[in-house]
Amino acid sequence: MRGSSLHVRIVWGAATIALALSAGCGSKAPRGVAEVPECRRAAASIEKSPFDVGIQYLERQADAYSDCMTAHGYALDQDQLDEDLKHFEQVQNAQWMGGDPQPLVAQKRQKMRMSPQFWRPAGSSNS
Repeated sequence: MRGSSLHVRIVWGAATIALALSAGCGSKAPRGVAEVPECRRAAASIEKSPFDVGIQYLERQADAYSDCMTAHGYALDQDQLDEDLKHFEQVQNAQWMGGDPQPLVAQKRQKMRMSPQFWRPAGSSNS
């Protein structure tokens, strides 16, 4: 009988944890906006120059994407981008013998600027 009581407690504990985790995950609203195909095409249409150095090509793509998103009535959520980028930098700094993370951070910044998750309708708040 004692084993049965322990089994019930384990099952109830597992169910409680599963419910708590699913409630926590389900309570977060998705960030960003839907993909805008015209803006993705604008970024993809940028031609790579043989004179591009470092992240220049990626930056020009991100600029084209940003210009398009702005024209479609969206604004970059700079606060969220900075927060996520700071986390990325901290993770890179924690890598053993990872070297200077700044080139990776600069590249990640441009890629994040081309992600719809960091954009919001222009009239809405950053929250």
